[in-house]
Amino acid sequence: MRLALLSEFGARAMYGHLSRSRRDPELAALLARFCVEEDEQIAKLRALMTALGARPPATSRRRRFAAWLLHLAGCVGWRRFALRLCLESEETVARWYAHYAIHLVRTGRAEEARACETLGLTKHRHALALQAWIER
Repeated sequence: MRLALLSEFGARAMYGHLSRSRRDPELAALLARFCVEEDEQIAKLRALMTALGARPPATSRRRRFAAWLLHLAGCVGWRRFALRLCLESEETVARWYAHYAIHLVRTGRAEEARACETLGLTKHRHALALQAWIER
């Protein structure tokens, strides 16, 4: 789950950068909503990890830096590339949450499994929205 949390940090940073775009206000508004949802995702995942006995990190400088680099790529005309990376990340992390949920159910932790399913549904919803923007 640590890797999923690091991915959430990266997504939050990336959406924060991309939501400041002036070229497409509708996309910027969507990504701003994603920022708020990522904050919630991070809080929920950190709480889940703590409940499972882990000590989750509070932030990731590397992920913030990588998001900044991707933002720069978007500024020089590679916005679609940056959005595609976001899409692939959302899809991957959604699958991770599904696997975590299956593992947690098998170990008798149904409540924690439901939390993972909820986290995964948010990621899946983000992926669907991003896909629509990429295919424009």
